[in-house]
Amino acid sequence: MRRSWLLLMLLLAACSSGLPQVPGQLRLGYDGRGGLNLTVPAGTVWSLSTGELQVSPPQGIGPAAIGFTAPADSLPDQPQVVYQLAWGGDLSGELTVTWPLVRVEGSVNEAVASAGVQAAAKAATIPAASLPEPASAAAPQRVLVRYKDPAFAPQSSRAAGSNRVRIIETTNPRELLERLRSDPNVVWAEPDGVVHALGEPSDQYYPLEWHLRKTGARWAYLASLSAPVTVAVIDTGVRYDHPDLAGRLWNPGEGAYDFVEGDTDPTDPGDSHNSAMGSHGTHVTGIVTAKSGVNSLPPQCYDDQGNPICSLSGVVGLTWPANVKVLPLRVLDENGNGSFSTVAAAIRYAAGLSVQWSNQTLTNPHPAQVINLSLGAASSSSAICDAVADARAAGSLVVAAAGNSGSSAYYYPASCPGAIAVAATDNSPGNPQPTWYSEHNDRVSISAPGGDTRQDADSDGYPDGVLSTTWNFQTNTPNYAFYMGTSQASPQVAAALALLIASGNTPQEAWDRLKNSSTDLGEPGYDEYYGFGFINLPAALALTLPPGPYRVHFSGPAERWLQTDADGRFGTYLPSGRYQLIACRDDSQNGLCDTGEARAATNLTVPPRRLFSVPELTLAQH
Repeated sequence: MRRSWLLLMLLLAACSSGLPQVPGQLRLGYDGRGGLNLTVPAGTVWSLSTGELQVSPPQGIGPAAIGFTAPADSLPDQPQVVYQLAWGGDLSGELTVTWPLVRVEGSVNEAVASAGVQAAAKAATIPAASLPEPASAAAPQRVLVRYKDPAFAPQSSRAAGSNRVRIIETTNPRELLERLRSDPNVVWAEPDGVVHALGEPSDQYYPLEWHLRKTGARWAYLASLSAPVTVAVIDTGVRYDHPDLAGRLWNPGEGAYDFVEGDTDPTDPGDSHNSAMGSHGTHVTGIVTAKSGVNSLPPQCYDDQGNPICSLSGVVGLTWPANVKVLPLRVLDENGNGSFSTVAAAIRYAAGLSVQWSNQTLTNPHPAQVINLSLGAASSSSAICDAVADARAAGSLVVAAAGNSGSSAYYYPASCPGAIAVAATDNSPGNPQPTWYSEHNDRVSISAPGGDTRQDADSDGYPDGVLSTTWNFQTNTPNYAFYMGTSQASPQVAAALALLIASGNTPQEAWDRLKNSSTDLGEPGYDEYYGFGFINLPAALALTLPPGPYRVHFSGPAERWLQTDADGRFGTYLPSGRYQLIACRDDSQNGLCDTGEARAATNLTVPPRRLFSVPELTLAQH
């Protein structure tokens, strides 16, 4: 009994001696900040696991005042956020930290728009970043043939508007076409393809070309694009046999040139780094001008039964609805390397200036209004910059990739005076973000999608690179691949300028329109990441679009993009603090509030309380 009594006395003494009482709960303020006083005996060693929270200090000895700050990045849209932290050192147990958020509600309407326009905008929906993939087109089962003399046509054929042009039914179009094309009595033979009503393309991989929606290029078919335009692509050359580029290239003998080999055939001989999905120049060319519709496939694209093993439609380039041809000029070898002298000569030649090369005087019969250079060097070159100046003086626009080192370094020719340097953005929801690799400096002129193949922002199962035409040198077949880089952003700007020239603008007018209509992202006005802004083709082409959905953008302690419901109402959860709020009618349906779209903007303070109502936002045309 005496021993039990002594043990009880020792336990009571311990309880009254101030053993640490470990805090288990903490509620932060609506701004995500809070603190607690840790009262422990001197000499008590303690620590806290931090997780996503910023904890200051995260460990110590003895009593302490501990501050907590919750991160606003990637904040979930829910009433509160809960964090579980673990005590360590001489302490044990958990600390539950709760961060309550403010419910913010409001509504959007338009001041001048008719009731019909308002109703259409409220009811509009933004299509998913990847549209439903259309079913693959069936292989053509009919062939069109023009005979020199219709008497040579098979009796089973029938006339197609003219007795000389006949329709032949077949179960093996590839075999029939091969036979007909070798027949001396045949003028031409082709598959009886399919045409579509004017509108967005139905090409197989168009749903994966998110860059066409971000830039508003999806609406280019609404423009009047009658003037022919040439875009020079100074690169690795091109695969002329890629079916998506058929009829969209100037051929050998029409001005195309290989400055590496010194001949008139700039066919890309292969990519030593990527033989399965190679040809940088073909990828860049496809971004500019890949055609829409059913392709005529080469023989190697059919199996033994005559079934197509290559895509019958593939992708589309930005200029698909316009009469834009690419002039391929090869200056890079199989390793992707070229010389200053080669690039400088190609720039001058592209602009229509005479150049001396390989003991010849060369003059381009199809001077390019736009020259694209998805290449560069970290060291400056007077030879290249002089060539850029000469091309500009001759009336050509020179567009170049800003560089992929992710720094503020200057790359050339992008940093040459007179060049249009293009930075790259990703596929982030809402405002496109500068990519991790894109150059950012005071030479950047404008920005466009360059993509990030490590990202899948729209969760469609495909990388967020820029999809375009490539070549499989192992199987000798055309294919398609996702690339990323300012090399992919630059041709989108070149193509946008070509569309503006095709609509009747001079090259300089085209650049002025594209620059002045770009969507201002990042710091207000010009900045080193976006240049003058992110390309916005509907505004540049002055297109009248159907009314889009209402969008709301909060930027401040947290960023949030919202779409209103059918009544123009919105609601979300945010930390308290100061915000800029922009609402717009997203007519281009690219998820942004672009230049030229009806909008309203205000600064507001979200107070630290459970519910806050935003004054009604009334949109007006800007």
